[in-house]
Amino acid sequence: MSSFYEAGVAKEDMTAFVPGVGMMGYGQPHNVVQEIGTKLWVRALFLKDESGSPLLFIHCEQAFVTMAMKEEILQRIQTNHPDWKISDENLVLSAQHTHAAPGGYSHFAFYNLTISNFQTKVFEKIVSASLLAAEGARKNLQKVTLSWGAVDISPDKEIAFNRSMKAYLNNPEAPKIKEEEKLLGLDRRMQGLLIKNSEGKLLAHLNWFGVHCTNVSSYNTRTHHDNKGVAALLFEKNYPGALAFFFQSTAGDVSPNFIWDKKTKLMRGKFTDQYDNAEFNGEIQFREAERIEGKLPVSGKFETILNYVDMGKRAAAPAHGLAFFRGTLEGPGITAGLASVLRITSRIRRAIDCVRSPECREFYLKHGIKDVVIDHRNGSFVGIPLSFWKWLPVVPSHPVNVFQETAKSGGLKTLPWIPSVIPFQLIRLGNILIAALPGEITTMAGRRVKEMLEKEFQGCGVDQVIIHSYCNAYMGYITTAEEYDVQSYEGGHNVYGRTSLDALLASYKELVHSLKGEPCEVEKATPLRFSSEELKLRSV
Repeated sequence: MSSFYEAGVAKEDMTAFVPGVGMMGYGQPHNVVQEIGTKLWVRALFLKDESGSPLLFIHCEQAFVTMAMKEEILQRIQTNHPDWKISDENLVLSAQHTHAAPGGYSHFAFYNLTISNFQTKVFEKIVSASLLAAEGARKNLQKVTLSWGAVDISPDKEIAFNRSMKAYLNNPEAPKIKEEEKLLGLDRRMQGLLIKNSEGKLLAHLNWFGVHCTNVSSYNTRTHHDNKGVAALLFEKNYPGALAFFFQSTAGDVSPNFIWDKKTKLMRGKFTDQYDNAEFNGEIQFREAERIEGKLPVSGKFETILNYVDMGKRAAAPAHGLAFFRGTLEGPGITAGLASVLRITSRIRRAIDCVRSPECREFYLKHGIKDVVIDHRNGSFVGIPLSFWKWLPVVPSHPVNVFQETAKSGGLKTLPWIPSVIPFQLIRLGNILIAALPGEITTMAGRRVKEMLEKEFQGCGVDQVIIHSYCNAYMGYITTAEEYDVQSYEGGHNVYGRTSLDALLASYKELVHSLKGEPCEVEKATPLRFSSEELKLRSV
């Protein structure tokens, strides 16, 4: 028997049109905003259980979300609407991961180097639109019921493909499939929560399925919501009055692209036109979402818990590897020649550092086979310190130019340049558990997290576990140790080393024990905050 809850939904236009600003995702200097292709939307869902405990979901059409965004949105909510009783724990901020939206919304400098620094106009548009959507959702509260359902997407649907099969098949529990059977190397189950009003009319559809929003390529200069935005609008068009939230799940190694295009030298979807591919993939997601029936009623109270964990201490101090800079077949990076130079230089630096310092030996041991290119402990590039780079002559590369100019201005003093302290969150909607992850988790890593949570909550009234990625912050990729050892792109972008997944699992186990009221020591960390003076030096 389902419980009666209260829910309200609303959406707002969050399109920040700033011509010339870089888009977040591909890291390519030509991938900048020049025109509006589609609007970008932020959707909000305000929920209350029977006791009045609130929960707020805010979902943005952008590459990822940052702690700076969440802190500012939360501050404005608490200032303007203290009666809502919204806190860090019961606010879930997420992104659907389009690579065709403006960047520049992180306080951590590394994520802004291809954007041309922190973009105040973009940041303000995102935050203000998010607040308006939340206000609209809170204003429209009404009695509702919730139900869960799922569908398994058949292999003949050209919707998703594993882009790192060598790494995926390196897992001992990987199915016995061939490397070319990449359409089977992922979780093809789509989950959904259906929210209906007292008259049985659909108010909101919450959808989880993992696939990258990369149908629109780096050769794009239009704002575009990509496949998940297409799916959401199609759903809303066909179900007037309902709002559709197409969330991400285990998308880390999952791509919508499966054909090699000789002309562009990129992987693409079914058609030569990238926008047609976004429409095609989005329509499949919409059609599959339509099939979901709410067969499992949701009942019980809401419970939320969040904790900040220092991944630098629990796993390894952050570092980007060579595989990150090499990119993927849908978003290539540096040339093979430059990669060879960086590999040799990185290994020479490793040998020197390991002789000099026990601390460095431990650092490299934790990062395993990774060829470290950027060491965020000290802000060095293949061992060359910031003090050297900022005085070099201008290098003909846009990201390097931004790096040099920001360094010379004194805007890169505070380390690390990416977050080390990361938030992990659990949301319990009665018999449904949602793990809100702050990054891009691979298929198998997500499967291990889900299996752990299912085991921990066995016999505790949890019927289904959902992995909800790109939430509350950005920590790069989360791979298994076996995938990490292959050092494909995902492993190179797994910035906290080989044991990152172990650290994540341990962090979630602590949350589980706390949520269940079991005795457990939880180590709490404080996120890094930059001074207003330093932020001003690297803001536009």
